[in-house]
Amino acid sequence: MFKLICGAGNEDTESVKRLVFVYASAGCKLFDLSARKEILASAKEGAELADAANVQYCVSIGIKGDKHIFKAKIDEEKCVKCKKCHKICPNDAIDLLPPPYLEGMTEGIIPTINDKKCIGCCICAQQCPLGAITMEEKDVNYREILPYMVQNGVEFLELHIMGHDKDDLAKKWQVINECKPKFASICIDRENFGNREVLARIQEMISVRKPYTTIIQADGVPMSGGSDDYKTTLQAVAMAEIIQNANLPVYIMLSGGTNSKTAELARMCGINFWGIAIGSWARKIVKPYISVEDFWENKEAQHKAIEVARELVNKSLVL
Repeated sequence: MFKLICGAGNEDTESVKRLVFVYASAGCKLFDLSARKEILASAKEGAELADAANVQYCVSIGIKGDKHIFKAKIDEEKCVKCKKCHKICPNDAIDLLPPPYLEGMTEGIIPTINDKKCIGCCICAQQCPLGAITMEEKDVNYREILPYMVQNGVEFLELHIMGHDKDDLAKKWQVINECKPKFASICIDRENFGNREVLARIQEMISVRKPYTTIIQADGVPMSGGSDDYKTTLQAVAMAEIIQNANLPVYIMLSGGTNSKTAELARMCGINFWGIAIGSWARKIVKPYISVEDFWENKEAQHKAIEVARELVNKSLVL
């Protein structure tokens, strides 16, 4: 199974529509989406335009402290307008806009976060030379949105649990189970936990579920798939090995630094994976084509985007 991660924090409806259109045309059948009604609607539009059958959707939410619910915020008093953040943002989520009193002028341009496009990767905050960027949580009304999603055909509900708030985890996991999706997915990495705590948390969560109705998305290094080499995807495979060695009644999906090398390396290491979820790399390789303004009229751009997407999907499924 190949899963395209549109981004748990990606609220840009047009971007999602184009991504789903391209990857559905390329043979992808599972799409990971932000838990928002308008995003699900846009994804369905993209799949319909691709004339794709049997497309499934996974909706993601996160617990408090998990970067997947973060949004960047710029402190204008600290910002020196070096524009580094604008250049390095992988999702084009930082615009350069003049303040209202300088409208129409080029001096005084300041970076401004586009919340719809920001996916919480933290790259801008980590590389801001003066610490002018911080990350803030932006949660959803999960008690309302998750039942809505299942009622509207979403078969996978995913919880990102890379945070320390166990009360928030318990509440959100309970609602997911009450919604009775076809699969519940747990996305976890080792950034905040050791191996034992990772497994203990998973074992506690799956104890309330039937065997093989849970997917463990082994997130090597979240949102790190900017390069297409073995080193980038190494931690995703290592994380999957930890889950596999525990012999849990779950399916394993590799994520976090995944790219076109992931399937090959996982098989070399004897990982019996159910699927591969690719986000950063998958979005990056089609970005030059889906970013053109006339995308829906530009058949050449569509063809090229589908071509590179299909190559990635095929490499992720067959060696």
